[in-house]
Amino acid sequence: MTPIKEEQTTLIKFYPFLRKRRRTRHRGNKRESEPKQEYTINLEPNNDLIIKENRCLKCGSRLVKNGWNHRFLILNERRGKKRIRLKRKRCPECGEIKPDLTSIAPNKGLYHDKFKRMARQHYMEGLKPSQIKRVFKIDFNVEISHSSIVNWINEVSEPLREMLKETPVPSSGYWGYDEIHLRISGERMYTLDAVDVVTKFIPAAKISESMGRQAGLHFFKEARCHNELWIKSLVKDCTANLGALLRTHSFKHIIQQNCLTHVKWIISAHVKAFTGLSTRSRKPVPKEWQWLLRQFYKVIDSKNETDAYIQLVILRETVMRLTGERIKQLYTALRQLISWFPKIIAHQRNPFIPTTNNLLESYH
Repeated sequence: MTPIKEEQTTLIKFYPFLRKRRRTRHRGNKRESEPKQEYTINLEPNNDLIIKENRCLKCGSRLVKNGWNHRFLILNERRGKKRIRLKRKRCPECGEIKPDLTSIAPNKGLYHDKFKRMARQHYMEGLKPSQIKRVFKIDFNVEISHSSIVNWINEVSEPLREMLKETPVPSSGYWGYDEIHLRISGERMYTLDAVDVVTKFIPAAKISESMGRQAGLHFFKEARCHNELWIKSLVKDCTANLGALLRTHSFKHIIQQNCLTHVKWIISAHVKAFTGLSTRSRKPVPKEWQWLLRQFYKVIDSKNETDAYIQLVILRETVMRLTGERIKQLYTALRQLISWFPKIIAHQRNPFIPTTNNLLESYH
């Protein structure tokens, strides 16, 4: 019954049937595997960086000295600023030995790569570049310029946006969808968001100038990531902003589930109006009419499809027997409940469909 057949542990495109091929080399007529071997480097107390091996890892020839390279570095692990001498070695057959120094020294850089990673992580946590600069000064006694921190952040921003846009995230197909309005530089804008209710990943998040069918169409096209992701079910509030989009050919297969919390809010507002309160009143329904509200809730909170149909028939007969000046409010609530009925009981047929959109609401 699990909605995900394959487990994906990274945010890279996942192909379950793809296997890594071992690198091979030809030696004569024989084809044999080429083991991955790296030279071991060691930083001595006198700040000399040496290659520990004395023989070439490819041909086995004895390595010879080849001079020194001087570098000024800011090292990781609180080792501070160092002037380092790299003891170069050369193989008579294979040439210059170029070991991997990234564990100690960045390639053609002053600061270790870990400082860049930490700066980006601090920025993700909400710190400004000026605050990140003070963090490095206090924690590592390293003075990093403001412009360097800004450049480190901007260096990955565009590739990250492109990766998030083009890479399909782990998806079960059971999504929550919501729209909220906000102001950006004084302009009214809308954010359209979707979250996978099983994997907790966000397939898409989009800022839009409008909210409606066309905006929803562009949003879901991006969310499906060139049709690599399949939407099985959509949990949303009782919005009608998408219009008939989910009844078109590309989306009609999606099972819709209305958030039961939103359904109760709307039904409760109509019952309050029938009893004489305002639809926006925060007061509870008067005690003499709470039985009527519970009758509506019995349909919404039904445990199975049969019980839902029985409670709906009982509710209809109950409303038909009532009279009053505001009886139209109850008729409106009943019509809405009947029109939403398939979207209210959808979760009863599939246990992976949640009854509320609380996950995405909490993200907002």
